[in-house]
Amino acid sequence: MPVQLAPTPDHVPLPTGFRAGGLHCGLKKNQQFDLGLLLADEPVPAAAIYTQNQLVGAHIAVCREHLAKGGGLVRAVLVNARNANCATGQQGIEDARMCCRELAQRLGCPTEQVLMASTGPIGAPLPKDRIITHLDELLARASRDGAMDFARAIMTTDTYPKALYAAGAAHSATGFCKGSGMIHPNMATMLGFLLTDGRIADAAATEALLRRVADRSFHRVTVDGDTSPNDTLFLLASAKGKADGLEATVTDLGQQLARMLAADGEGATRLCTIEVRGARSEAEATHVGRVIATSPLVKTAVAGRDPNWGRILSAAGRAGVAFPAEKARVWVGAADVYSGGKPHPENEPQAHRHLADDTLIVLGVDLAVGDAAADVWTCDFTRDYVQINADYRS
Repeated sequence: MPVQLAPTPDHVPLPTGFRAGGLHCGLKKNQQFDLGLLLADEPVPAAAIYTQNQLVGAHIAVCREHLAKGGGLVRAVLVNARNANCATGQQGIEDARMCCRELAQRLGCPTEQVLMASTGPIGAPLPKDRIITHLDELLARASRDGAMDFARAIMTTDTYPKALYAAGAAHSATGFCKGSGMIHPNMATMLGFLLTDGRIADAAATEALLRRVADRSFHRVTVDGDTSPNDTLFLLASAKGKADGLEATVTDLGQQLARMLAADGEGATRLCTIEVRGARSEAEATHVGRVIATSPLVKTAVAGRDPNWGRILSAAGRAGVAFPAEKARVWVGAADVYSGGKPHPENEPQAHRHLADDTLIVLGVDLAVGDAAADVWTCDFTRDYVQINADYRS
């Protein structure tokens, strides 16, 4: 069973100035929603950051082009599932442009104020006619109450929609993400969307904020070590509220969404928080955490409920960060399993019970070289992960 951190809400509010919607346009089976829309009441400052994969989806070229040409102002983001529009050549880019152009005409705005994102299997032409045919209905459905329809429309192998809302005295924010496999962001996640009515000065400030948020949230999640060619994270700000505390609000939202991604990893039965302490810098702590979190040996040990501390320390040791292994400390849950240069087998039964009885797992290492710390989120690696990906295109 997947690890669900909280029950899926029936309703998630949107910040002032935004609407959302979703519907079925024929890309998925069984009438499942597969086309989503985020809509701003007026052009708003926006930014996006993208995968570092050398293979990139067609929508990334279009988003870069539109954000540059439009000065970072955006009216809408159109999202389709079940087709990545990746490795489709120049035709794939033209198809994405056409979808944006058709939506812009209906909105009465410049084409560059419309962005697009696609997710799904790689290599098939984008079914643009199905998408365009449903744009009028999608616009009619977009509303202040449409957040969960959008969240469902962007899902791929996710077992539940991922949407969260946060409100403060000065602003509010809503975040969406999707992804269950091919998750090892070097920018964001497979697809992520952050909306806020907090005030941000301009598009450049929006991008700077987005990068800082990503570094402390989506860049710290991994499911399987594979980075998608379609990874994109968007931030749109309607400026209807104030800036006070906005970065903290959006960062917390991003971290919660990142945890949801790891918890819903393909085949996952455990959400694992990798705690790295005693590092020289936050960047080093994050790097060590990512190496531990992507270790198949660590992840399979969690799946087998085996408190194999040697795998944790060994993964930290190959991360390229110098530390004295004899002074390091390793813990599983509340159990100290290695410290003072020696293991503590008497504590392994307690560590085993943590792995067996709890779904929210903590694995930690103290490098004993500084005061910096970071948490990274991942999941266990089970037989079901193999089966899901073996059957992905079948």
